[in-house]
This record gives sequence, C-alpha cells and structure tokens, in this order.
Amino acid sequence: MGRCAAKNNGVAFGGGNGEDGGDNGGNGGDDDEGSDGDGPEEEEDDELLPLKNVEERASAQGIKLPADMLQIASAEGLKASALALYLKLQSIAGVGILVQKFPWIRDRMIADPNFLFKVFAEVAIDSGCATVAEVRKRADVFWEEFEFYLSDLVVGCVMDCVLVTLLAPSAVLGVSNKAARMASKTGLVAKLVSLSSRLPSNVFQASAAGARFTLGQRFQCYIIKGLEYSLAGMVCGFVGQSFANSMMLVKRRMSTSDDHVPIPDAFRTALVWGLFMGVSSNTRYQVVAGLERAMELTPLAKSLPLTANVFTVFVRFVNNIYGGEQFVDMARWAGVQ
Repeated sequence: MGRCAAKNNGVAFGGGNGEDGGDNGGNGGDDDEGSDGDGPEEEEDDELLPLKNVEERASAQGIKLPADMLQIASAEGLKASALALYLKLQSIAGVGILVQKFPWIRDRMIADPNFLFKVFAEVAIDSGCATVAEVRKRADVFWEEFEFYLSDLVVGCVMDCVLVTLLAPSAVLGVSNKAARMASKTGLVAKLVSLSSRLPSNVFQASAAGARFTLGQRFQCYIIKGLEYSLAGMVCGFVGQSFANSMMLVKRRMSTSDDHVPIPDAFRTALVWGLFMGVSSNTRYQVVAGLERAMELTPLAKSLPLTANVFTVFVRFVNNIYGGEQFVDMARWAGVQ
C-alpha cells in the first residue's frame, strides 16, 4: 500500500473531490505559509495535446476515450502524461473498465496507480482488524451480539472506500481544473464543489509547482473532510443499523427465549457513526496520510520502494486495530451497543 507510485509522472495533483482533480493550491499563489517545497511538482514541459492528436493516439491502441476527456482536449488540450497513463491503465484487466466508466476512479488512478490497491488493502485490513477487535471487546457475548458485529463490518467496509477516496489526490487533466470550471457556474452545489476543489485532498498533501497550499487551506481541508466523513458516517450508520435491527427482529421471532439484546435506535446509532467518522476517523487517517508521505520522502523509500509499502501496511494495521476498539467503546458509551 505504498504511495511511491503517487509521484506525479508529469501529472499535476489536484485537491478536493473533483472528477478531474482540484486546484493546485487554489488561492495560495506564492504564499508559502504552511507549505513545503519537497512535494511532487508538475513538469513545466508537459505537452498539451489538441483533440486531433488525442484521438489519433487513442485510436492507434483501439481505445475510445470518455466524453469528458475529449471535451477537455477540445477546449484547452489534454496533458500528454495523463493520456499516456490512462491508455496504460486500459491494458490492466478489470481496471480498464473502471477507469473508463468512473471518472473519479480514473483521475485518482492517474495521480496514483496504486489507488485501487490501497482501497482493497484497507478493506481487507480493516475487516480482519475489526473482527479481532470485536471478538476481544464482546468476548463471551460475541454470538449474542453478532448482528452488531455484522452491521459494523458492512458499514466499515463502505467507510473504508470513502476514507481512502476522499483523501486521495486526483489528477488535473488539462490546463484548468474543476474549481476553475465550476466557479463560472451558478447554484449552491457548483459553488460548494468549486470551494472544495480548491483545497488539498488531505492535510499533508504536497503542494504543486507554482501554487502552494496555505496553512489556512489545510485547516479548511481538515474541517471539510470531517464534515464529509460525518455525513457519510451518518448515512451508512443508519442503513447498517437498520439492517442489524431487521436481523434482530427476525431472530426474535424464531427464538423461544425471552432474553433478548435491546434493539438500538437507528437514528442514535447514525449520530454515533457521524461523530466517530468526523472526529476520530478523520484525524487518524489524516495522520496516516502524513506518515505515509513522510516515509516516501526518506532516502530508504526512494532507493527501495518496497519499504514504503511495508510501512503503509504496518501503519494502517495499527490504525485499524486502535480505531476498531475505539468505535466499540464509543458505541457502548453512547448506549447503542
């Protein structure tokens, strides 16, 4: 799960959650406040290909480009490095369809070819760690509270995908980015997307050449990611707890015993998930992203990339063990489990 492959390969890293990346520092300009100079930088000479050249290169490999990439190429030119990486991803079994159908996956895979691997690895680690943590915490009543465990597991898997995706940088495919294009549109959603796209994808994301993220933008990123995590946590928590409650009701109808575990309130559980995701998960995964980036910058990781992968697995393993136990404690404190 190393982030060594996330070096830009000539593609600028965007912030926010836009489908083709966000702003490389937004209004940070030349303000170096809270920024650093050792992060990935966009190559100045990355060629911008016109629509005709883009279509020729894609046709040569028998690949049909998505409409939004053709639109960017027609309007302002498509970066040669981004096109090359996209065409390369098309040759990977299973991945080609995903990057073609889902722009948000495509742009993150172009920025970091290990993005999907990180998602799957996070899900696998979290599922295993969550099971160990729940067995330890619930002990003798594990099977009596199995519905809670299953609900936590399903919600946790969905949350893992959200956690990794929201903090992953996305590539800017052309000259401008989603923030610039959305700024010209009206409507609350467009304005919110534009604002979010001007911020880094995570607090510790490297600044791009010519535009640096300020300390204020990084703080805004932390707050906005916390709100996004809270919203996702409440939605998934409500759905997951409703599923668990349904299983408990079915189990009660099939059981002759009068000794039943109380059914938690789905709305209250949703609020607990929102609090946990917005505060605990947001903070922990921001730190994980920062530690991974710090490791990538070491001479050891640069000379032996495998060490960064091993470090990522280790730090995410520790993070998941701690987070799993923390959630059970928080859920019991709130009286929902």
